[in-house]
Amino acid sequence: MILTVKNISKKYQTRTEEVQALKPLDLGIERGEIFGLLGPNGAGKTTAVKIIMGFLHPSSGSITFDDKLMPTTKPRTGIGYLPESFRPNPHLSVSDYVGLQCRLAGMAHADIPAEITRLLQLTGMNEASDRRISDLSKGMGQRVGLAQAFAASPCLLILDEPTSGLDPLGRREVIDLLLEIKAQGKTIFFSSHILSEVERLCDRIGILVDGSMRFVGTTEAFLEKRQASNLEQAFIQEAQCRQS
Repeated sequence: MILTVKNISKKYQTRTEEVQALKPLDLGIERGEIFGLLGPNGAGKTTAVKIIMGFLHPSSGSITFDDKLMPTTKPRTGIGYLPESFRPNPHLSVSDYVGLQCRLAGMAHADIPAEITRLLQLTGMNEASDRRISDLSKGMGQRVGLAQAFAASPCLLILDEPTSGLDPLGRREVIDLLLEIKAQGKTIFFSSHILSEVERLCDRIGILVDGSMRFVGTTEAFLEKRQASNLEQAFIQEAQCRQS
């Protein structure tokens, strides 16, 4: 396993009550696979991702990455990350922002220009390299987000809604890109509400509902569990089912 999550949970204290946003969760991501995390709004997907990335402190549990236990305060080197709400510095040009992310990823200064060129070609943004981020469309901004996530060729990519804001052609190009990256031996962990993407991309899926992981396995096994003919039907059934 490249990533192991053991007994991770998250509680929040409001003025009136304690909220269990994420119940104890165990999950292992295998090297070289594409794993899709699914769940309705409020299920705990983004909370889980933020804990894995070290942005939230878990109430319990531990995370192991590349066979090393990860302290909650340690930078996640070796992991590329695209957040659900990607908000880069709007005053920078595309190439300057991607170059900054390469430096933060620990790349040598001499290697950064070639890496910027590679990343912008990879994400179809090479012709917009000198444009300010504030002048980009939402879809183009999402491509910048993908470029910075791929900086320095991390072995694990964690992508929260990676095709958000893209038109159908852009979504197809991103899907093809993720499959290409997987073929290079990379591991991809992503969340999405677009079930057709999940069916095409994922080796395995996880279904998170009300803070609990209801299912982990292949799409085919999930369809069999729910006796459904397609992923949308099975997902709705699982989301509407309340655990006893």
